[in-house]
Amino acid sequence: MARGARPGAEAMAAMVSSACTSALFSCGGDNAGDTDTVGMPMTTTQQKEVHTPSGPRADDPIVWPIEPGLTMLNHGSYGITPAYIQHVQSELRARMDADPVRFFKVELEGLSDRARGALSSFVGCPASDLALVPNATFAVATVLNSIAFEPGDEIVVTSHEYNATLNELGRLCARTGAVVRTARVPLPLSGPGVVEEAVLGAMTDWTRLVVVSHIASASALVFPVERIVQAVRARGVDILVDGAHAPGQIPLDIASLAPTYYTGSCHKWLNTPKGSGFIYAERGRQGSLKPLALSCRVHETRADRKAFLCDFDYVGTGDYTANLVIPDVIEHVAAQQPGGWDALMARNHEMVIAGARLVRERCGLEASAPDEMFGSMYGLLLPDDPAPGRARVYEDPIWDAMRCRHGIQVPVWSLPGEGTRIMRVSAQMYNGLRDFEKLAGALEEELAGERALGEKQ
Repeated sequence: MARGARPGAEAMAAMVSSACTSALFSCGGDNAGDTDTVGMPMTTTQQKEVHTPSGPRADDPIVWPIEPGLTMLNHGSYGITPAYIQHVQSELRARMDADPVRFFKVELEGLSDRARGALSSFVGCPASDLALVPNATFAVATVLNSIAFEPGDEIVVTSHEYNATLNELGRLCARTGAVVRTARVPLPLSGPGVVEEAVLGAMTDWTRLVVVSHIASASALVFPVERIVQAVRARGVDILVDGAHAPGQIPLDIASLAPTYYTGSCHKWLNTPKGSGFIYAERGRQGSLKPLALSCRVHETRADRKAFLCDFDYVGTGDYTANLVIPDVIEHVAAQQPGGWDALMARNHEMVIAGARLVRERCGLEASAPDEMFGSMYGLLLPDDPAPGRARVYEDPIWDAMRCRHGIQVPVWSLPGEGTRIMRVSAQMYNGLRDFEKLAGALEEELAGERALGEKQ
């Protein structure tokens, strides 16, 4: 099947056929939390034997199940799960329902270790320091609620921080008496040093925690977290790096970065099914981290496995398969081109920079930041809405127009802490310059319409 094609009904039916083994296996793990190893339930050879020879394979050309005719320039919000990974997840779900008791009590732990092992190599840290969770929102909330804040404690964030984090901080501060200090990072931006100076300038003797995005959601900026983490920790302050958009968009080495905490989503640029993410915590903080909901097993302490893994691997009956297919996603995407993931991330960066430049030049838009401050997304600065408050389906009338009139899915919103109007474009394997040419024409038309509307006001 050609890369990027939609599978037919017969092909899709074949993709959901169950071909998983149901053999029981045992798994190992940390015996006291002081080792970097996690027991792997299956060897590499056994993993490849999970799928029947007649079924889809990891090295098959990737199929993106995107709506026919839709120009998708918003991979960043939710990601898209390739058809092959949908097939693998269906196999795991069939395996779960064939004997749920065996799956949750015997197999889930080993499958989680398999996923964690592959993820650890991808993000650059020991597998035993990773907890699997549904998404970065859940991960950030878990970390924030694990810290015993006191009245007057300060939490520093930037004006680009994600709304879910700000909402959780609002609830936490109302309960504890802690306060949020915001480091303003206005656009356009001259360079990464502005971000570092803003964060450090917002810190005081009362700062208890710094929260900074690795890649800011609304503006798409890649923040200089290496320098920020080093400077914050040198002051004896903990730091949480929100890496929701980072895995699969930029290379990661969490161990070298050495934050107190790092959180990420896998369903965005790693392309797992929806509801997939992780928490990294340095070992001295893992003992205080507990899921937001405690399962019936939390009281069952084990000598062979630390609670940090046990507690997060099972938090009650649920569908854990989005995280369990992480190894399959990594293998499948890597097989699509020479150079694997590194080549893909470099290609996507080059594509989004070229595409954003094309749109800016066509529509007369100012650059928001230097090119090196972007990964596979770019924040285009748009003129203010001349008639705010208009009825809309999405968050901005131009977003509505792009989707409904032009068949382009691309987000437009206001940066929460700055009020700047931004169109965030993404570049994934399925995108080419023709997509950005289409966007440029559509945006030129819509901006002209807004200028006319403004003249009537």
